[in-house]
Amino acid sequence: MADLPSEMLIAVLCRLPVRSLLRFRSVSKPLRSLIDSTGFIDLHLKNSIETSSNLSLMLRRDSELYLINLDALSDAVSLAHPLMCYSNQILILGSTNGLICISNVAEDIALWNPSIRRHKVLPFLPIERIGSSLLGTRVFGFGYDPVSEDYKLVRISQFINLGNEGFVSKVKVYSLRANEWRDSEDMPYVLCYARKNGTFASGALHWVVNRKFNVEEADLIVAFDLTVERFREVPLPQCTEERFHIEVGVLGRCVCMIATYQDVRIDVWVMREYGVKESWAKLFSVAKAEVVGSYKYLRPLAYSKTGGEVLLELDNQRLVWYDLRRKRVENVTVGGLPDSFEAEIFVGSLVPAAASKRDHGKNRSLDEENNKKKRDDFLSEGFKLVL
Repeated sequence: MADLPSEMLIAVLCRLPVRSLLRFRSVSKPLRSLIDSTGFIDLHLKNSIETSSNLSLMLRRDSELYLINLDALSDAVSLAHPLMCYSNQILILGSTNGLICISNVAEDIALWNPSIRRHKVLPFLPIERIGSSLLGTRVFGFGYDPVSEDYKLVRISQFINLGNEGFVSKVKVYSLRANEWRDSEDMPYVLCYARKNGTFASGALHWVVNRKFNVEEADLIVAFDLTVERFREVPLPQCTEERFHIEVGVLGRCVCMIATYQDVRIDVWVMREYGVKESWAKLFSVAKAEVVGSYKYLRPLAYSKTGGEVLLELDNQRLVWYDLRRKRVENVTVGGLPDSFEAEIFVGSLVPAAASKRDHGKNRSLDEENNKKKRDDFLSEGFKLVL
């Protein structure tokens, strides 16, 4: 490789998987410096996203995490995550650019890149209280702000006043670059799904919401723009049919809407141009009878390499390919697949889980001290309950 022009060398390296690049780091100091450089890390990530390469499925079941190569859909490989487990439960709060945001029941939160086996524990954020209101639900969303080049985690805590059926949704934003939490504007909507974390696409996090408390049918998708840190409503496609159940997802980097019509069918819509109502297009419609075995829940995960098929997750239990042209469903068999799971698309990258090497050591020691105290308080409270 020493005889290759630098431009050609970079062009070759940026197409390799992370595992190969980590091996090449040990070849020479110049090669290590190149692979570790911010410019190369960005170029490698850009190539992976644009060519849909280095993609995997991240699966979660209780406290276990698994990785499955998306091209081969081969055996599920178990991963050793960096957080302590107190009650056999690890949550995935979001994934973007090769970083996974995970938490445990003690509310330790970590940003973790399993490809390079690096992680960062976030500063502890206590739950605020608002008078006599009850904490109805709390959700998170993790994404990337392309303007400030910053990774951000959003926490929404929704408090309910049962007396007047009022609500307040408090918002906190964590910035990896600043390594701190800060207040943001309240969310003037009611979250429809408890513990349903935000869907990241086009620089924003998305949730299904209502304008009023105690309304049966969800009727809105709201976006939190990570650059300006403000909420806005996403225009929905023009649907003239009967009422349906709304879910929001992401497919091929586009926001998608899953519309479920009771036990009849499920429609999947894709917003081709973000924020433009007229760009919504119905990608496909699946009648319940077309799928082998009963199911209630469907979520699109990714396109195939050719773009002619969509990988679907059914009821957190099965994976199937849906052929867009032939309108057929084919079951996917994966060795070591848990009997129930939650799935996230994961792109292998070299993106570090810290804002800078200079600040990493200082921030890590402070975060570990804070989280150790929090864990001690959590365990102490648990023992009090037992006694």
